[in-house]
Amino acid sequence: MTKNIDRKNLFVVGKSAADRQRFVDNIVATTNKVVYRFPPNIRSFDNYIEQVRRLFPFVPTNWHEQNPKKWTRNQVWDFHLDWTNNTHSILIVIEEFGKMEENWEIEIIRDYLQKSYYQEQINNPLVNFQLIVTQEEDEGIVEKLSAIFGLKENEKRTSNQVISGKLQVINLELL
Repeated sequence: MTKNIDRKNLFVVGKSAADRQRFVDNIVATTNKVVYRFPPNIRSFDNYIEQVRRLFPFVPTNWHEQNPKKWTRNQVWDFHLDWTNNTHSILIVIEEFGKMEENWEIEIIRDYLQKSYYQEQINNPLVNFQLIVTQEEDEGIVEKLSAIFGLKENEKRTSNQVISGKLQVINLELL
């Protein structure tokens, strides 16, 4: 069940929050990637963006023309998307994400998976980044993501197949 755990994005559910945290702690302790860990229980997009401002080391190209304290929510989101697209060897951990506003929860996870999908190289199985999300229950995440996931032109796989290939759901109750 935990095959290729260092190469796939993980969605960890089941058991208690403490059990999920221990599971993630074990992965973090053995990774060679730079780890960016969001605090647990982010509930709103604004709170997520505030954490992005604190965690991620991106700087816009015109940084000297702007006051970082005045960046808008949309600017921070755009910088975050660009940074995620152009980074390598990082692990992003978002714990206990089930309390997040549902539309934003799905959109944020979709964006990470979409970036990973578009970074796929046929002859290079290495991923630029890895995402680990934990929450109490699965809540049909694969189906929800599949419904809004954009595929490359000429893609032979379905959205569901791509999502299932990119995101490994690990239910700790079954381990």
